[in-house]
Amino acid sequence: MVVLIVSYRLLEDIAIADACFDLFGNSLEELFHAGFLALMETSVEVNTIKEILEKEITLEHQNLEQLLFEFLEELIYLKDAELLIFSDCKLSIDQNPITSLYTLSATLTGQEINEEVSTITDVKAVTYYQFFVRQNNNGWEARVTFDL
Repeated sequence: MVVLIVSYRLLEDIAIADACFDLFGNSLEELFHAGFLALMETSVEVNTIKEILEKEITLEHQNLEQLLFEFLEELIYLKDAELLIFSDCKLSIDQNPITSLYTLSATLTGQEINEEVSTITDVKAVTYYQFFVRQNNNGWEARVTFDL
């Protein structure tokens, strides 16, 4: 059993009309999961989401920053286009040793948005404002800003 230690911090003075977060994780999976939680908990009260359906996604990119950006954008797309919102995410990130291509595979658990889901705010997009992903002495960190 793998226990994820996930954390993020809202940076209140970075972007006035947006929501900016620092993400932390001991692994890439923990870092991306922190991004998932920051996005979901900005959008809805996660405890109001029922775990009714699962959605599988796979994304690939050469660059970790772009992979995180596309992962978060995919979650926003699923909310806007398919009216899906998620309370849980199990994911893995692998890197091909020959091509250096990163592959993210995720199983998202949640439901269709309805009147029982308590919404907080509408996250419209991920921005590149102060966006980064980097490894540090404690694992991984990132900064992400959501356009509200």
